[in-house]
Amino acid sequence: MGRYLGPRTKVCRRLGFMIYDNTNVEKAFMKREQEPFRRKQSEYGRRLLEKQKVMFYYGMRESQMRKLFNLARRTKGNTSKAFLIACERRLDNVVYSAGFAASRAQARQVICHGNIRVNGHRVDIASYLVNTGDTITVSDRAGVRKLISDVLEKKSGYVAPDWIAVDPKSLTDKIGRLHVREDVRLPVNEQLLVEFYSS
Repeated sequence: MGRYLGPRTKVCRRLGFMIYDNTNVEKAFMKREQEPFRRKQSEYGRRLLEKQKVMFYYGMRESQMRKLFNLARRTKGNTSKAFLIACERRLDNVVYSAGFAASRAQARQVICHGNIRVNGHRVDIASYLVNTGDTITVSDRAGVRKLISDVLEKKSGYVAPDWIAVDPKSLTDKIGRLHVREDVRLPVNEQLLVEFYSS
């Protein structure tokens, strides 16, 4: 699956909640009170819906999903939790969670243009997985720093998750600890994800 360019409100209605950080989409989503018609779902349909929640929420492609799932399967412990935690550890999600981008899509754009440093090294891969103690900084480009400062200013009431320490003045954030299942804000049944990729 490539980048989704279709109507976002339709995706939100099908998944049953606001999945995009877009005011216009939210208005359209809230405007229609009537629930969309839903046929009786098969077991496969239920599993597919949970997978699509994660795919649209984190903005990943199918190949990226499978890669993370295979990584989670090799990890000790619960595979479903390890999979969601791996999604949260993606650099684009960390940049967004720190408040340095208005959406995960914007975070990916900032990263892919080479404007993010991890422990002082330029990283332009949005799927890069961060670790405890990693420090994420913004490049010295004036335009980029102004863009991120403006985003932070618009999100003045935003509070970053407790696993990340953000310094808005220096545009730096540090990973204080690895994620746990409770850090994942997406309402998803992770067991159905495991069943989808194991079937």
